[in-house]
Amino acid sequence: MDKTAVFSKTDEGREALTSRPPGLTPRLRSLLIMTDGKRTVAELDKMLGADGAAGPLLEQLVAQGWVQGQAGTGPTTPPLAAGTEAGGGQAAVDTLPPFVEETWPFPDARRRVVRFINDQLGPMGETLAMRVESCKNATDLQAALPRIRDGLRNFKSSATVQQFDQEIAAHLPTA
Repeated sequence: MDKTAVFSKTDEGREALTSRPPGLTPRLRSLLIMTDGKRTVAELDKMLGADGAAGPLLEQLVAQGWVQGQAGTGPTTPPLAAGTEAGGGQAAVDTLPPFVEETWPFPDARRRVVRFINDQLGPMGETLAMRVESCKNATDLQAALPRIRDGLRNFKSSATVQQFDQEIAAHLPTA
């Protein structure tokens, strides 16, 4: 398996984390939690403590439809479009529209909140990110803000909460 490949959870994968189906063994569940769309297979190998351990487990997660893979360049860069190389002629493809100085539409706002939580908290923020993903409208998202801030403060710092408020919360749609 390509050590630079990056995998992300599918909707079914997020659901599997809450429903815990019989085929989701503890080791598969741990890897599913760690799979965040930013970590490469090589990084997941290190987190599992064995070189080559992530590949077969990721294949099982893909077969179950719980994760999806794409070519990646590492944890801090977005996935590359199919058929492109790092440093090649085509720009990297990001899944979110560029930042703007206005209120974001609800679906974009929700994705940005989840991305911020995942970037800052990693697997520790999985429950919080899933709660945000379950928000159906701007009212739900606004209602989740106190819990998001508490989680960021508890796992990181007040500075992270300030960063969230400046970069994300200021652009969220109001209820």
